[in-house]
Amino acid sequence: MTTPLRDLIRRVRECKTAAEERAVVAKESAHLRDSFKKEDVANRHRNIAKLMYLHMLGYPTHFGQMECLKLIARPSFAEKRIGYLGLMALLDEKQEILMLVTNSIQQDLKGKNQYTMGLALCALGNICSAEMARDLVVDVKKLMKSSMIYLKKKSAICAVRLVQKAPELLLDFKDEALALLDERSHGVLLGAVTLALELCKLDPVEAVGWFRAKVHNLIKMLKHLTTSGSGSADHNVRGVPDPFLQVQILHLLRLLGKGSPEISDVMSDVLAQVASNTDASKNAGCAVLYECAKTIIEIESTGGLKVLAVNILGKFLGHRDNNMKYVALDTLIKVVTIDPKAVQRHKNVIVQCVQDADISIRMRALELACALVNENNVEVFMEVLLQFMEDSEVAFKPKLVEKICELVEGFAQSPQWHVDTMVELLEKGGAYMQDRSARSFLVMISSTESIQGYAVRKLYRALFDNLDQSSTNLLTVALWCVGEFGGKLLSGEGQLADEIPLKVTESEVISLVEQVMKQGSQSDEVMEYSLTSLVKLSERFSSNEARIQGTISKYKKSSLLELQQRACEFDRLFKHGRIRSQLLETMPSLLSGDGEEASQGDAPANPAPAGGDLLGDDILGLDLGGGDAAPSPVDALTDLLGEAAVSPTSAPSGQQGGADLMDMLGGGGPVPAGAGQASDPLSDLLGGGSGASPPPSPTFPPAVVYDKNGVSIQFSFAKESNQVIITAAYQNSSPAPVTDFVLQAAVPKYLQLKMEPATGNQLGPLGSGAVQQIMRVVNSLEGQKAIMMRLKITYACNGGQVSEMVEVKNFPQGL
Repeated sequence: MTTPLRDLIRRVRECKTAAEERAVVAKESAHLRDSFKKEDVANRHRNIAKLMYLHMLGYPTHFGQMECLKLIARPSFAEKRIGYLGLMALLDEKQEILMLVTNSIQQDLKGKNQYTMGLALCALGNICSAEMARDLVVDVKKLMKSSMIYLKKKSAICAVRLVQKAPELLLDFKDEALALLDERSHGVLLGAVTLALELCKLDPVEAVGWFRAKVHNLIKMLKHLTTSGSGSADHNVRGVPDPFLQVQILHLLRLLGKGSPEISDVMSDVLAQVASNTDASKNAGCAVLYECAKTIIEIESTGGLKVLAVNILGKFLGHRDNNMKYVALDTLIKVVTIDPKAVQRHKNVIVQCVQDADISIRMRALELACALVNENNVEVFMEVLLQFMEDSEVAFKPKLVEKICELVEGFAQSPQWHVDTMVELLEKGGAYMQDRSARSFLVMISSTESIQGYAVRKLYRALFDNLDQSSTNLLTVALWCVGEFGGKLLSGEGQLADEIPLKVTESEVISLVEQVMKQGSQSDEVMEYSLTSLVKLSERFSSNEARIQGTISKYKKSSLLELQQRACEFDRLFKHGRIRSQLLETMPSLLSGDGEEASQGDAPANPAPAGGDLLGDDILGLDLGGGDAAPSPVDALTDLLGEAAVSPTSAPSGQQGGADLMDMLGGGGPVPAGAGQASDPLSDLLGGGSGASPPPSPTFPPAVVYDKNGVSIQFSFAKESNQVIITAAYQNSSPAPVTDFVLQAAVPKYLQLKMEPATGNQLGPLGSGAVQQIMRVVNSLEGQKAIMMRLKITYACNGGQVSEMVEVKNFPQGL
């Protein structure tokens, strides 16, 4: 005989170890199996109760699922109640056994006992599948027209589950949903408004039109609830009249007023009344105020009403409850794009939230604070953020540093302020800075000649002051600038305001770079930058050339292959003084002609004039005068490339090196006789070819890269110069709308990807409301490696969140 449920609970609680608990559960499970085999009808409902307790503890209970169905089929209400409870606890919609219970639920829905019918509606609303929804929709609709309030409210909530599982049933509940909004019972109204919300989400166009006819009814209900002293005390929560119903009505009004100035104007008065009369000292009142503020913000309300909503959210920022702070910050992030001036009034409280103890609040407050930054207040905000960064915890610093870099790049008032702020950031948080932010800073310095002297002195001092604890980013940025603009250190250009007017010497600069290299903890990247900086300085500081060459020579036997290779190449370069000055001159601006960042290297490439002779005077700046002391260009190039052998038979005298270089650039081979004027391969490469019109741009077929759950993504391709333009079209063919659609893309290092903002994040049902997004890709290894991309797609549909990862490799040939 099995033990009573109360005794089983006591025995489990008395267990000292997990092994004891498993032994008790195993013994009881054996008793339950034995009882089920013997068809112990009298104790079946007690056994199911114990089975649910074991399920709550996490033990397998599949052996008793059929007993729930047997209890549901019993005539007794007590047995049906335990049976339905066990059905909802032990099974879900994926269980095949659920098909067997459909008939029992249908019989109970047609019964005469309202409480039995309520049990069936409750079970159907919890575990209904799409097949069950289609089979039982007629019975649920009949109960929605019942004269009993108990059945009306339960059937309305059950209908929500039915349309979620089978969206095609939306039209079946139109009339019943509209009729229930005329009821006076709070329970029925709550169920009716919840059903109306679900229908509007499934069909934002047609269903919203149905319920706009009931806006006056909804406003009347809301006024009745907010009027002082009205409403049943049974529904009050700490003095707030039925906050659950108020919140749902406000949510529905938000959907109905969005995009309709006429409807929004009708509900303006009641929204102002709710905002003014609700007690904000209670959590229930705060919930109503928050929903009211969201409704005011999203509908077509007046400016004064929006200010009222922002003030409500501003008060939440000072609330003791962190949940209230978080939802207020989250909503203000959306408001700041609509009315930034209204949010600016609360900037002091927002800055205080950036220093909150809760990291989730800090992250939201940081995002909002950055959204408030403009050209007028960027310096004030930056002082606060830089000060806060020193005291913030390690986990928060990467995000904070990233935001500061974005603000400096977007709102810098002057190049000098830009340099000052970025150098301070490199000193305080360089270890948390992303590489792309450091590169962007170098691009700014490279392209702004007037600030280069000031920047190199600022970075030189930062490197000197923080040598023992410098981050990799500070070291690499400072070393790059010292190598490129080290000559400006000696000239005194860009003197710092607080700097003692003493001239920096060549020896001091070289000693500092050598000291960086002697630090045993430096990364390989820093050592590589140091060698490159030294070889650059050998051209600027000619009097210390021997010293620099000696330092570089020490690394010719380095165990690190990259350092060894650089040291050997740089050491070889010292033997070719005539071309070294050309190779080591200051790099041109790192911005290309169209404003995009050019590829970076350690030595500049000096382009020859278009259409020049292949080995003319301008190639690598070589002087081809008739003096005997001048080495031939072929010898110079041969030595530079490692004394490679030059074949004497492939070209006439005086053009031998040109033939080899032509082969290296892919333009080798003799010119056929009678071909007319031959095109110069290097001239063509540099854009100086013949005046013939370019060939027409090739066309590429579109590709569907994702198609699932009715959501599809199609890529269309175009090519401009070395840039591939991808137009991504997002479409939803399912009957349910898709919201919060976001596509993220990642590419390998040899590709550069720039994504423009999408035209929206909502995909309408049945192909309506398509969204487009432009991506621009540059392939640095074009012809060697193909374009590939990894996509992360996230969206919400039918109340569920979808997240997918897709790899795209089938790009058309020729991109």
